[in-house]
Amino acid sequence: MASALLLAGGCGSPERKVAGQMNNLRALWQTNLTEQTVLAEKVLDWPSAFQLMHDRNLKLRQAATEITNAQESVTQVYKDLIPTLNLRAGATKRFVDFGHFAPNDVTFSADSFFNVPGVANFGARLYAAQLYLLRAKAAYQLSEREQAIELYRLFFTAEELRDQERRVQMQRATATAMQQVDPFTGKLRETEVETHDLSLSRDVKTFQDRACEILGSREAMWMFSTNGLPDLRYQEIPLPLDDTNRIAQVQLKLVAVELEFARAQLFGLKLQYWPELNIFVSGPPIYQRSFGTDVFWDARQLQASADLFWNIDTRGNLTRTIHQVKRQQDLQRERYKQESLTLMNRLVFTQHLIQNVQKQLHRVEDQLAVLLLVPPAQNYTAFEKYIYDYRSLTQQQLQLKRDLSELNTVFWFVDEDAWRNQNQNATPNT
Repeated sequence: MASALLLAGGCGSPERKVAGQMNNLRALWQTNLTEQTVLAEKVLDWPSAFQLMHDRNLKLRQAATEITNAQESVTQVYKDLIPTLNLRAGATKRFVDFGHFAPNDVTFSADSFFNVPGVANFGARLYAAQLYLLRAKAAYQLSEREQAIELYRLFFTAEELRDQERRVQMQRATATAMQQVDPFTGKLRETEVETHDLSLSRDVKTFQDRACEILGSREAMWMFSTNGLPDLRYQEIPLPLDDTNRIAQVQLKLVAVELEFARAQLFGLKLQYWPELNIFVSGPPIYQRSFGTDVFWDARQLQASADLFWNIDTRGNLTRTIHQVKRQQDLQRERYKQESLTLMNRLVFTQHLIQNVQKQLHRVEDQLAVLLLVPPAQNYTAFEKYIYDYRSLTQQQLQLKRDLSELNTVFWFVDEDAWRNQNQNATPNT
């Protein structure tokens, strides 16, 4: 291990190597800082944003890596059946005889080892690896949905920020008009508008940071166009909650995998009550040279051995472990049941609530339309009332739109048909 570290580090002290890395990081800092200060705007519609998230999002890349690792684990179970090949060379010489070094002083051997797994052992390892692969795939699907919903919220937030900007512009126009009636109050309104501008700029910065995190890229100032945005209208077309082939299939599959893990774990513990058969095959080196003598592989020297091992649980340790695992699994199954019931109740409640939110939004939008059609009278009291009514209605509208969007994502997360159509439009991440 020490020699490997020396070879990896090369010549020089660790301080010098770290200092070299610091110089590289300083150069990167200056380059990246220059780029970040002159970022160009780039408009993304939903398909392009979803594809960029699909390719660059770190959480999705981590989940995809778990799938790759799981697939390699399945393959490795079969690869472990391939015989290993070990090469070894050495030399032995007394110090006083180093000047008379000869080829016969060198030893060399090539050995191979073949593992013969038991049927139960091989099957258990393969089954566990395949089960882990199923879990990794289900976890990826859930992560993909979570990140896509966060992306959908970004589009909604972008619309919300544009609405805020329009309201600020209207407030600025109102402040200008009020200066004709009451100059001092108009100045106060103008100061209030400037404060809102500062708050809006902070909101835009927070939005950009969140967008870069979801998209996995800081190469541009991201602007969002609603072209291709999923049109979620579960308030108009309710989700059939009793359709067990459509609702929450990924969530149910993940729970099913966990339950199967638990069953397999308990089954593996019970197998320890039975005797275990081990088979060993050993043979001579494939080739060996020692002290000038060559030895080649000889099939007649192959040896096979088997032993039957049976551990009788006289102290009850295995029985105690099985009982503990059962109790823990009972709690876990109850936890899964409670989580499923919580999800069901949330869907039922949301289905009722989303209808009321939609009705309230229509009512507020109708009142806002009437307010915008009727200009205020040219006096201070009328301006005050107009500003108050407009601010109240727009705040209600904004909150109701946000609520409606959030309620729709609750159904979208568990709607298998919606995700099946969504994923058909995305290029697989290879």
